[in-house]
Amino acid sequence: MMKSLWAAALMSILFTGAAAAADMPLKAAPRAVAAVYDWTGFYVGGNVGYGWGEGTNPSISAVDPGGVSGVGAFLSPAGIFPGFSSGNIYPGLNSSGVFGGLQLGYDKQFGNWVVGVVADIQGADFKSSGVAFTNAAATCCNVTESISAKIDWFGTLRGKAGFAANDWLFYGTGGLAYGNTSSSLGFACTPGGVGCGFATIGFTGTASEVKVGWAAGAGVSKAFGNWNVGVEYLHIDLGRSSVTATSTTGFFTTTTITASQRFIEDTARLTVNYKWGGSVVAKY
Repeated sequence: MMKSLWAAALMSILFTGAAAAADMPLKAAPRAVAAVYDWTGFYVGGNVGYGWGEGTNPSISAVDPGGVSGVGAFLSPAGIFPGFSSGNIYPGLNSSGVFGGLQLGYDKQFGNWVVGVVADIQGADFKSSGVAFTNAAATCCNVTESISAKIDWFGTLRGKAGFAANDWLFYGTGGLAYGNTSSSLGFACTPGGVGCGFATIGFTGTASEVKVGWAAGAGVSKAFGNWNVGVEYLHIDLGRSSVTATSTTGFFTTTTITASQRFIEDTARLTVNYKWGGSVVAKY
């Protein structure tokens, strides 16, 4: 009898507990946490790349008081005599070469959009030179015309605006560009045979100056924690720079020749940056 009573009581307790458990609300399963990259922060890094220049399109002019040297007429569009072609055959150049340097910047992310500013400075070896040969028919001189163009270093100060897809950043950029341009110019007229009455005459000149222009381009970066790597294209326009050649032989010392050249480069670079600040935020 006692065993039956104990069994009935135990069954009642178990049934009551099961019913109570069934009436309890189910707890919601924890929601997944997604890791989202945050591009906000200061960064510093290095870069290396290659630049290829657009044509320098040299514009040649001469100052030849009284026309005593004949250089001004020889380089004029009509040539030294009517019917003769111009002796101005200075070649256009396409300066190209490698570069490398440092950059420092700051980005701020708003949702998927990122804005920022970046400054960089590069050592460069963009250079090209050319020589042309022609003949001054009136004086039977063999003429050598030489010219060169080089960018020794350059830098930019640019704004950035782009779209972040988690740890990928796609952006456009543009702003101020500056750099040091160097040029050289030469002209030599050497008698070409018997009966040539002219002595050898020559003109040379060099110039170097810092030019200010503009830059614009686009890039993409991929983040790996606080580090990111990217590729970037920039079009850099430093405008025109001039070089003037003067007499080297003591003849026609009042005559000068001037060349004005464009300094425009298209560049592609690989960038590596380290960014300070939180790189990953939690998104529920």
